[in-house]
Amino acid sequence: MDKRSKLLSLLFGFFVLFVPANAYAQSDLHGREEVFEFLGKAFDSQVSLSEKGRTMEEIDSILDPYFTDAYKSGFIDENVVGQENDFQTYGTDLAPYYIPFYAFSDKTKVVESEDEIYVVEFFPSAEEGPVNYEDHYEGLKLIKEKDGWKVAEYLYDQVPEEVIKQAYPEKMKDQQAAKPESEDKPFIGEIVFGPNFSTLKTFMELGVVFRSENRTILVGLL
Repeated sequence: MDKRSKLLSLLFGFFVLFVPANAYAQSDLHGREEVFEFLGKAFDSQVSLSEKGRTMEEIDSILDPYFTDAYKSGFIDENVVGQENDFQTYGTDLAPYYIPFYAFSDKTKVVESEDEIYVVEFFPSAEEGPVNYEDHYEGLKLIKEKDGWKVAEYLYDQVPEEVIKQAYPEKMKDQQAAKPESEDKPFIGEIVFGPNFSTLKTFMELGVVFRSENRTILVGLL
């Protein structure tokens, strides 16, 4: 190898070493641990936007490896403020489009298919403290685009039933066994309205508070 080739090889090595890891989208995800790691980096990219003012192009490039254009646009519209070339996120009572506060443990389920990944966790009701909510599932839908996996949709108690059956088969069995006979009577159903954002976490150092409120409307036939 001549000196020129050696120099080019050395420069390429330095380039690979110092380019940030989030400059590349996740082209593939193998198993739940890699999915969890990916979501952790996605969440870090969101939180990092509070550190200092940036141009909108810089913000877009930070979020782009982890989120679809639609999700990224929704996050920016709801959370990024500023003007000219000085944009960032600030503490707020509402934080739509942030990655949910998952336990990232056995409680957090991953349901995979060829071109979609659902990450789901069941949150039991909480009636004490600053945040109150009913039993619900929170989910993220990831899709595979040309440049890799991206977070495409946040699901507050709107996780597809088939996904819940795969993620929590024991809960579905318990629910079926616990249904009273009266449920056989004509009944339209239960509609749950909730915000399209995550709950359950306060970032003391950032002043970001996740808060959720929902209400239930029962519609039935007499």
